[in-house]
Amino acid sequence: MNHIILIAHGRLALEMKNSAQMLYGELPNFHAIEFLAEEGLDNLQEKISKKLEALKSPVLIFADLFCGTPFNASCAVSMKNPTSSIEIISGMSLPLVLEAAVLNNSGKSLNEISKSLISMASETVRIFEQDQNQDEEDLL
Repeated sequence: MNHIILIAHGRLALEMKNSAQMLYGELPNFHAIEFLAEEGLDNLQEKISKKLEALKSPVLIFADLFCGTPFNASCAVSMKNPTSSIEIISGMSLPLVLEAAVLNNSGKSLNEISKSLISMASETVRIFEQDQNQDEEDLL
């Protein structure tokens, strides 16, 4: 099974994992890496490298922001390890983290998981409209 690293500014990654576990159950193959205000790019790259060395298996890195420091550090570490099986995507959200858990347990490859997450990303952001097909009573 693949490992999934959640990486984000502040403590978002740890809390994202905690929230996902609240809804999904234990996620032993999910790992959170925090990027705190007092840390720099080099420190974050070191954290990522150590985690990858410990896991020694295919890894999906799920970063919070495209081109943010967690994403950039992940890309830099991946480029230094061209033989490692690493996929990196940005736009981490709770619906997508939960979907990653489901997909990871389905036996799909990292690439299949990444493509599925990207294709369903637009479905996870919705706007409430009063005239939706549901009755108001369904929401109460």
